[in-house]
Amino acid sequence: MVAYLKNNFLLVFIIAILFFVVPSYARFSMMVLNSTPNIGKLDFSGLTKVLINYQFRNISKTLKQIKLLEGNTTDWQTVNLCERLYEGALHGNERSLEALAAKDYNSLNVRITGVSTDIGTCMDEVATMKQIPQFLIMDSTVIDNIGFIILKILECYIRKEKIRC
Repeated sequence: MVAYLKNNFLLVFIIAILFFVVPSYARFSMMVLNSTPNIGKLDFSGLTKVLINYQFRNISKTLKQIKLLEGNTTDWQTVNLCERLYEGALHGNERSLEALAAKDYNSLNVRITGVSTDIGTCMDEVATMKQIPQFLIMDSTVIDNIGFIILKILECYIRKEKIRC
């Protein structure tokens, strides 16, 4: 058992983060783990890249759903704002991969934080709608939680200087 844990430390770490940092998303945790073969063999940068790509897919999916709302809502201004914010989040997410590859961890932090800010701003606006699209609340929470996990890995395991860990 000790040898297994020693050889699969990263996998154990991933499971711990996904189950305990975001306990209400056990299903989400399993989806991430199952979506990537050999995830336990990745280093922290590799894991971060997987999570950024997973976040990208979720942002893209939600953006498509937001675009479908445009013709089916009376609050088109809020939907239009969310569409622009999600497009900004998508762009920030793409740039975060570039920052990770360049080992520019300050830019990575700024990009991932920007994604969360865009998502949060959309959620603040959606809260004012008469009929709140439930998919948007759920998807936004997942996207934000992925960002939180990415930032924790960055701060605690990738950066040499541990600022907020």
